[in-house]
Amino acid sequence: MSSPPFINRLIVGTLAVAAGGWVFWDTGKDFEFIKYTPHTPEEIERRKREHQGLSIKHLETCTLDYTPEAKARLEKLVRERNQKEAQEKEV
Repeated sequence: MSSPPFINRLIVGTLAVAAGGWVFWDTGKDFEFIKYTPHTPEEIERRKREHQGLSIKHLETCTLDYTPEAKARLEKLVRERNQKEAQEKEV
């Protein structure tokens, strides 16, 4: 039994990578991978005086949390589903 032509493999592989990238992009925008905590004005002035540049710290408290927009959208979907189930039980 012969294997499929290389062009078929190339097309299917390209489509699979594109679909995987799209799923990763679409799902990833619901999560907060980096939580930005703005500095206070006093801390900004202190950092300027001390010529302290960018510093990135890894905190053990970080979790993969939903963005506020995703939380609101999911809460709305849950409320709608609960209302629909309540209406179906009444009928």
